[in-house]
Amino acid sequence: MFTPLIFIVLLLYYEFFIFQWKIFLKTYKIFHKNIGEIFYKTQKKWYTFFMKNNTGAKKYYRHKISNFLNIQKIVTVHYQEPEKNYISKEETHDFWELIYADKKEFYIVKDGDKSLLRQGEMIFIKPNQTHRVECLGEEANIFIVSFECRSESMSFFNDKQYRVPDNYRYLLQNIMSEAKETFVIPDFDPDLNKLELRENPNLGGEQVLKNQLELLLIYMLRRANNQSASQEFFISNFTEPNDLQSEIVCFLVSKIYNTLSLDELCAKLHYGKTRLCSFFKQKTGTTIYKTYLKLKIDEAKKLVRRGCSFTEISNRLYFDSVSHFSLVFKQYTGMSPREYKSSITNK
Repeated sequence: MFTPLIFIVLLLYYEFFIFQWKIFLKTYKIFHKNIGEIFYKTQKKWYTFFMKNNTGAKKYYRHKISNFLNIQKIVTVHYQEPEKNYISKEETHDFWELIYADKKEFYIVKDGDKSLLRQGEMIFIKPNQTHRVECLGEEANIFIVSFECRSESMSFFNDKQYRVPDNYRYLLQNIMSEAKETFVIPDFDPDLNKLELRENPNLGGEQVLKNQLELLLIYMLRRANNQSASQEFFISNFTEPNDLQSEIVCFLVSKIYNTLSLDELCAKLHYGKTRLCSFFKQKTGTTIYKTYLKLKIDEAKKLVRRGCSFTEISNRLYFDSVSHFSLVFKQYTGMSPREYKSSITNK
């Protein structure tokens, strides 16, 4: 007869059976997983042993791709066609900015120093550098792309200004066209601070934009290293006191307010003229005399800011005449001394 006691006993047996079944399933899963791992590791060990001992087997090696220059983020992309005499707001930000003169010419003011950017040239604004754009009397077309890049190689572009070779300009066109198909780019918005994706952006557009910009920068670096090493000349790079290159530069600095005699330099360093000039050209990509003139012009800019007259500067820096000083000044800065003075006094 089926009594409540029998029902309770059956129920207890059922609960015990279910509990044991759960334990079995859990144990089976753990066992199966461990068996799989053991099988994989054993198979891998046998494969490695076989590859090492079988000289006829083909071996493959995976080459790790190094990121020489890696752009982490794109901040803004602009194509501006401002009116005549347009002057942008002065700004500072913690990322890089590339400015390209697509039409006409205009001025870039960086940390109070004014540079003329001609059509077909681009200039780099490093992070945390105060800058603004001035279109004085010109209706210029300006292309701007700002981005974040923490690669060490990017430091090469600090305060650099280049003319973009014709065979590289397609990269700038690709960057702009890809940006227009990927993001909402307003016609003219100097206050743009965020890119918004289109509803149906180009497939992989962000990555293509990043890659095209990286290509442009790498190609410009290659060009500078192979054809124009003089762009890499920095006095601050010379740290070893006994370095011949450093000794030459120190001598040139000491002669800024005088005239340069190569014979005196060679006698001081105990080198022949041909050997010394060849050494310096090979190391810096430029000549001793051009470096000397650049040092003089850098000093001349300081004197202009101090209010010295052009005649006084010409005499103090031992130029042949004021006209010679003006010619050399424009050759190295892109502006005449008068234009430079006007640019720093009209701020």
